[in-house]
Amino acid sequence: MMSAWISLMKKELRLGLSAFLVPIIAFLVVIGIASYLGSRNGFGWEAVVFVAMFATGIQVFYMIYYLLYSLQTERKVLHLWLHSPMPGYGLLSAKLVSALAYMLFTCFITGTTLFIAVNQSVSISEQLQFVNIAEIGMFGGLHLILLAVHFAIVFMFFWIIFLVLNRNLGSFVSFLSTFVIFIIATTLYSAFTETGLYAWLTQWGELHFSGITESINITTNFETGTEVIQEAGYISLYLGFYFFEAVVAILLFLGAWWLLDRKVEV
Repeated sequence: MMSAWISLMKKELRLGLSAFLVPIIAFLVVIGIASYLGSRNGFGWEAVVFVAMFATGIQVFYMIYYLLYSLQTERKVLHLWLHSPMPGYGLLSAKLVSALAYMLFTCFITGTTLFIAVNQSVSISEQLQFVNIAEIGMFGGLHLILLAVHFAIVFMFFWIIFLVLNRNLGSFVSFLSTFVIFIIATTLYSAFTETGLYAWLTQWGELHFSGITESINITTNFETGTEVIQEAGYISLYLGFYFFEAVVAILLFLGAWWLLDRKVEV
C-alpha cells in the first residue's frame, strides 16, 4: 500500500509541476522589475523586501491554488482518478502532501530572498538589529503552514461536495449551491466561535510569550528614506485552540474521504 501511495505521490508531483513553476517564475520576474525600478530611485533592496514579504505572506493560499489546479485537471479524467485502486484517503492525502511540499519549497525561495534583502538593505537591517528575525520567522512560518493546510482541507471538502452535487445538477448550479453551503457553514461556525461553549472547548493550555514582535511597519519615501516601526508585546495562545482546529480539519478530511468513496460517481 505504501509503495502504491508513493507512486501516486510521484504522479501528483509531475501533475503539479506547472502549477509550481508559474508562481516561481512570476516571483522572479517581479523581483527583477522591483529591483530595477527601486535601484533607479535609491531603494533597490527595500523594493525586493516588499515584494518578498508580500509573496511569502500570500503563501497561506498556495495550497488552495495548487489543489484547484490539480483537482480541476483530475476532473477532466475523473473516471480514471476514481477508478484508482487507492482508497479515497490515499488520493486526497497524496494531493495534500504534494501541495504542501511545493508550498514549502516556494516559501523557502521567497523567505530566503526576503532574508537576503533585509540583510543587504542597510537602513532596514540597522533598524531591525534588536529584532529576533529567526524567532519571528519560525513563529510566523509555523502558523502560515498550519493555516495553509487548514484552508486546503476546507477547500478540498467543499470541492468534493461540488462533485457530489454535480451528479444531478449542472456545473454552474453545483458551483452556486456549493458556494451557498460554504457561506452558510462559515456563518454558523463564526457564530459558534462567539459562544461560551467554544471558549470552554478552546481556551485551555494557555501559553505566554513576551517580547515577541507583534508587527513591523516598513515605509520608504524619497525624502526620509526607509523607516521601520516595530511593536513588541505580550501574546497569549491556547493549546486548546490548536487542538480544536486540528480536530475540525481531521473531521473535514474524513468527510471528504467518505463522500469521495461513497457518493461521487462518474
